[in-house]
Amino acid sequence: MTKRVLLTAVGVILALAGLAAFLVLQGLDAADKWSSVLSLFFTVAGFALTLVGLLNRPSSQSADQAVTGGSLHQIRNVTGDVVIRAGGGTSTPPAATTSPVEGQGGGTQSAHGARTAGDLHQIDGVGGSVRIEPPTSSTP
Repeated sequence: MTKRVLLTAVGVILALAGLAAFLVLQGLDAADKWSSVLSLFFTVAGFALTLVGLLNRPSSQSADQAVTGGSLHQIRNVTGDVVIRAGGGTSTPPAATTSPVEGQGGGTQSAHGARTAGDLHQIDGVGGSVRIEPPTSSTP
C-alpha cells in the first residue's frame, strides 16, 4: 500500500469516527435530523461525481499483462481504412488519420492478463473499413 493510500484511509477512518462521536453527543432526535441533512449532501455529491465520471471517461488503451508470441492490435479513432495483415502487420492508407471521429470510440480497451500466441484485435472507432487479411499459404 502506498503512503498516499494509507494516509487517505487513515483520514477517512478519522472523519467517520469524528462524525460518529458528533452524532452520539447530539442525542437520538438531533442525530436523526443531522443524518437526514448529511444524506442530502452526500447524495448530491455522489450524483455530481457520477456525472463527472461519465463525462470525463478516459480514452486509454492497455495491453495489461500481455505476453505475445504472435500479434496484438489495439486500434482506436482512425478516420480512414485499417488493414491488418497476417503476421502482425497493421497499416492505414495514407489518407487515414488518427484524430478522433465525432461520435466514435470512447471508453477503454484492455487485455487483462492477455497471453496471445495468435492474433488479438481490439478495434474501436474506425471511420472507414477494417480488413483483416488471412494468412497466405507458403506451401506449393
